[in-house]
Amino acid sequence: MASVQMPRLSDSMETGKILRWLKKEGEEVKKGEPLVEIESDKANIEVEAYASGKLSKIVVPEGESAPIGAVIAEIGDGTSAPAAEKTPARQGQADAAAPKQAAQPAVEPKQGAQPAAADAPKPQATKPEAHVAQADKAVAATAQAAADAGGEQYPHGGPDDRTEVGAAGQAALNVIRRPAEQENGERQRVSPVARRLAEEHGVDLRRVQGSGPGGRITKEDVEAAAQQKTQPQAAAAPTREAHQPTARPTGEVEVVELSKLQTTVAMRLAQSAFSAPHFYVTSEIAMDDAVRLRQMFNEAVDKAEAISLNDLVVKAVALALTKFPEVNASWADGRIERKRDINIGIAVGLPDRLIVPVLRNADQKSLKDIAKESKQLIERARSNKASAQDYLGNTFSISNLGMYDVDQFTAIINPPDSGILAIGAIEDKPVVKDGQIVPGKRMRVTLSVDHRVFYGVTAAQFLQEVKRLLQSPMALVL
Repeated sequence: MASVQMPRLSDSMETGKILRWLKKEGEEVKKGEPLVEIESDKANIEVEAYASGKLSKIVVPEGESAPIGAVIAEIGDGTSAPAAEKTPARQGQADAAAPKQAAQPAVEPKQGAQPAAADAPKPQATKPEAHVAQADKAVAATAQAAADAGGEQYPHGGPDDRTEVGAAGQAALNVIRRPAEQENGERQRVSPVARRLAEEHGVDLRRVQGSGPGGRITKEDVEAAAQQKTQPQAAAAPTREAHQPTARPTGEVEVVELSKLQTTVAMRLAQSAFSAPHFYVTSEIAMDDAVRLRQMFNEAVDKAEAISLNDLVVKAVALALTKFPEVNASWADGRIERKRDINIGIAVGLPDRLIVPVLRNADQKSLKDIAKESKQLIERARSNKASAQDYLGNTFSISNLGMYDVDQFTAIINPPDSGILAIGAIEDKPVVKDGQIVPGKRMRVTLSVDHRVFYGVTAAQFLQEVKRLLQSPMALVL
C-alpha cells in the first residue's frame, strides 16, 4: 500500500486544493500517469502517480483542500480491504488521527507541524480560515465543534480523543474542516457549501442523511432538508432559531468561493498594502518615436515576431534597473536584499483572477526575445498550463491598463518587489514643441515604491531613465 501525499508545488505553498481526480477509486494506476489536478497558490498542476497499482481510496475529494504532506489517496495492489470499509468506531479513530498525519510533509519536514506542539509554526494560508472558524463559533449552535487556536478540541466528546492544537498551527486547519457530529457521536462529512447553507436555513446536520460518497452531506441534501422543514410535520423538529441571530435571506447576497490562487493574491496584496509604506511618482512620456519604431519593426518581421508597446516598456525598465540596482531590491526581516538577476513580473488580469508570470533576465534579452517569451508566458498562464516556476523570482513588476483606455492609475506593489510601474493609455493630445502647438502621443506612468527600500530621489531618477529610453527608443534595439 502506497500513500499519495499532497506535494509541495511552490516555495510559498502551505495547502493544496484537489480540483479533479483523473482516476476513480478501484481503477488501475501506472507510475508516471497523471493522477490528480491540484490547485496551489501559484497555478493548477497535474500531478503524476509515483507508484503503480490500484487506486484503493481517495481520502481528499474534489473541491477539498489539504496541507502539504497530508495523505490524499491510497494506491494498493487490491489485496487488502479498502479503508472505506472500516467500522464507524474505527473510522472515527482514523479521522481523529488525521491532523497528525497531515502534519507530516512528504519532502520537507520543517514545513509541517505536529498538532500537539504548542509552538507550531503559523502557515500564512491558514489565517483566513482561522477567522472563519471563529465566526462559525459565534453564530452556529449546531453539534459541530469549533476550535480555538491554542486550546483543545474534543472530536468525540471525551478527553481521551482530544487533540492539542497549537497557536493557529496545522491542526487548526484540520479542525476547521472537521465534519459535523451525529447524535450518537459519529462524525459526518459535510461540504463547506452544504454547512453554510444549513446554517442559513437552520437545518440540523445531525438529522440529514448524506447522499454523497461515503455518506458525505451535499448541497442538495441540505436543500431537500430545508424544503421538508417548510412542511407541517417538520414543525415538531427542534430548531436553533432561538439561539442564533436571524439569518439573512439567501436572495440578498451571492457568496463567491475563492480559489486557492485568489486567496493567495488577496492575502499577498493586503499584506503589501498594509505593511509596505507606499509612495508614488508620476511622469508623462512622449511616445511618438516609440510608436514609430514599433511600426517600423513590425513591418520588417513576420507577424509572429511582432512586438507590442508593452514589450518596449519591459525592455526600458530592465535596462533602467541595471543603472539603479537599489530599485531591484526587496525588504526582508529588517534588511534590504538587492537582487543580481533582473526578473520582470508582467501583471495579467483574467476574469476570475490576477496572475503575474515572470520574464527572467529581461535585461539580457533582445526586444524580439522579450516579445516572444512574454507571449508564451501569458498564453501558458491564461490556459492554466504554466508551471509554478513561471510565477517565481520576480524582482520588479509592470501593470498595464492602457489597452482599457485607462489614463493613469496606481498599483499595489507585488511582493517581494519594492516597486511596480503602472502604465496608462497612449493619448493623442496637443503639445508644445519648438514653440508650436502640434499633435503628440503621450503616456502617463506611475511608479509605486516601498519607502523602506529606496527614497523619492532614487524613484525620480529611475523614472527619468525609463522616460529617456522610451523617448529615444533606438537604445532598446541596439
